[in-house]
Amino acid sequence: MHILLVDDDPENSIALADILKSEGHSVETASDGYEALDVIHSGKFDAIISDALMPRMDGFVLCRTIKSDEAYKSLPFILMTGEYTEKADEEFAISVGVTRVLRKDGDADELLRILRGFGKSRPGPEKAPVRPSELDEAEYLKGYSSALFRRLESKMAELQIVNKKLLERNIQLEHERRKYRQLFASANDGILIINQVTNEVVESNIHARKILKLTDKAVLQKKISELKPFGELLVGKISRGESVQFESSYDCGSSKIILDISGAPVGTEDNLYLIIIRNVTRRKEWLERFIALDKLRALGRLSYGLVHEIRNPLNVVSVNLQYLDRTMKEEAVERKFTKPALDGVNAIEKVIRETMNFAQPQTPAKSQIRLGGLLNEIAGLAKTSLQKSKINLSIERGETNDTIFADKSQVLHGLLNIVENAIEAMPSGGKLLLRLEDSGTGEEIVLRIIDTGIGMDEDVAKLAIEPFFTTKEGATGMGLSVSNRLFELNDASLGYETRAGGGTTVTIRFQRAR
Repeated sequence: MHILLVDDDPENSIALADILKSEGHSVETASDGYEALDVIHSGKFDAIISDALMPRMDGFVLCRTIKSDEAYKSLPFILMTGEYTEKADEEFAISVGVTRVLRKDGDADELLRILRGFGKSRPGPEKAPVRPSELDEAEYLKGYSSALFRRLESKMAELQIVNKKLLERNIQLEHERRKYRQLFASANDGILIINQVTNEVVESNIHARKILKLTDKAVLQKKISELKPFGELLVGKISRGESVQFESSYDCGSSKIILDISGAPVGTEDNLYLIIIRNVTRRKEWLERFIALDKLRALGRLSYGLVHEIRNPLNVVSVNLQYLDRTMKEEAVERKFTKPALDGVNAIEKVIRETMNFAQPQTPAKSQIRLGGLLNEIAGLAKTSLQKSKINLSIERGETNDTIFADKSQVLHGLLNIVENAIEAMPSGGKLLLRLEDSGTGEEIVLRIIDTGIGMDEDVAKLAIEPFFTTKEGATGMGLSVSNRLFELNDASLGYETRAGGGTTVTIRFQRAR
């Protein structure tokens, strides 16, 4: 049989045409009713198979138009539908001349059986139809409108179900969006989202802006390369879509912080790149302190052993020198040798004492003490040295709660060492400020000892806290090391900033008493 197949869905049309051809039928296709009217006049067809629902001209109108031509009134017309499935729809289709109505989701074998029946004889419709010529326009329009209305009602019901599902899905998506927005905003890590094409910051969370010390507007106006120096290292990686994990510094105004940076493409079509930043400056400082403390412990064990071996023979030398010095006459020439020798022994003894204090300090006997009162004691103890060096001492306490839990004698010893260093750094006079501050977190009290002395250059400053390092003649180089050790025993940390000719600021952070 030569069959005209009319369907606006190319996939359906190809699949059905293949089935028909496999049964030996020849098939021509049209994509809608208008095209079918052009094709039907190009050759003789034995049957028409048409989709019911098509743009421009649907199957009902196509059938009525074809059957209104006397040449095609007896041409079998099969209507395939997945929408017009009610009994009234089938009755209307038969009334306009449709031979058979089949469901699209039905068995293809049924269609082939019907076509085989057409090949033997051309049957009429299952029920004697009203001939199209006998169905007036008003009746046709009424039936056609009823079929469309039923289809519209069915579609509206389907749309309501789909709309309800979409509303539920939108509510769910909005809930998810708010949840992830809250996670993004409140994350403890800083988050930056970068456009991979322009390298511009398109979004940032509060913590990122806090770390970078920038406002939301200021961040959004920047390219990643402007966040120096770590941003410059990221540009190429972002453009190539590479994942990164490294540490870098960031110039944060007048200071510099250390950032732990990780980043990777988001994997969406928006060409976005996600960067997570963490401020690890304090962690790095603590790590360096732990490494230094480990070194100091090793040095302490070594020093303690050496001191123990030196002290006993040194005592013998000291006792014998004192005996010789007492037994000699005042005018004896030999006394010019014994006195310097005794001075040398005393100097060695001082080094031994300080080394012992460093190597094996006593376990702190902690109690609640007021730092403000301790500063007053230091001012009294250092009064003579301050006056002699023409140094003006001032103390600023502020309104902070200055109670700490520590060993008073050890903290006093540590602070006096620092004050003595400051006095020695101002031989021609100057100013010395002891200032208490609140750290801002509520957990720490910050003491700053600020002098206007000669300061230290960068190379000297790096070694200043090392045991036995000194640039002063006759000094042991243990003062700052001992202070640092004593503060660590009392849960405090020591740091300093200095430059040659610009004075020194020593900062000690004490834990506030709980």
